[in-house]
Amino acid sequence: MNSTVSFTKGLSEVTALWEDEKYDRALVRVQEMRKLWPGNSHLYLLSARLIQLQDESKHTLADAKRMLQQAIDLDKQSPAAAIELGCFLDNVEDDPQSATKAFAQGIAAARQLLIEGLLGQTRSLIQLDNREDAVRCLVDALHLADAEKAASRKRFTERIDELMKELGQMQTA
Repeated sequence: MNSTVSFTKGLSEVTALWEDEKYDRALVRVQEMRKLWPGNSHLYLLSARLIQLQDESKHTLADAKRMLQQAIDLDKQSPAAAIELGCFLDNVEDDPQSATKAFAQGIAAARQLLIEGLLGQTRSLIQLDNREDAVRCLVDALHLADAEKAASRKRFTERIDELMKELGQMQTA
């Protein structure tokens, strides 16, 4: 079994190589890590970025695009790969129409992630009896949820209603 410690160590090595602009060696290290953790979308995203940074790569830009798509396929809830694909499509392939679709996918995932974080923070602030900040977080979550499509918004409705009830039960200072 591959440990979290060895994964973290590998990422540290990749980061150090990247900072030293040793992109070829960093990519080799990421490829080794992908063999050990084939389902890790972040490693595919790193591969795509490193391929694009190399001056004389054995890999093509098509390989980078394929890595980005693989990262998205492995983790559809993560906004990073979709946004990176949007940048690739816009800047490398000069395809703003496809880039817009990729950006929209990344933005939707980021919005959902942010809503989850805001709702979690709201609950924590309620537990701390911090009504003012809890209300501010909940308003931010409501604003973001309102921008979502109706189908996506529905799953947040019950949680938001529950938090609003808890806020209503708090004594105002």
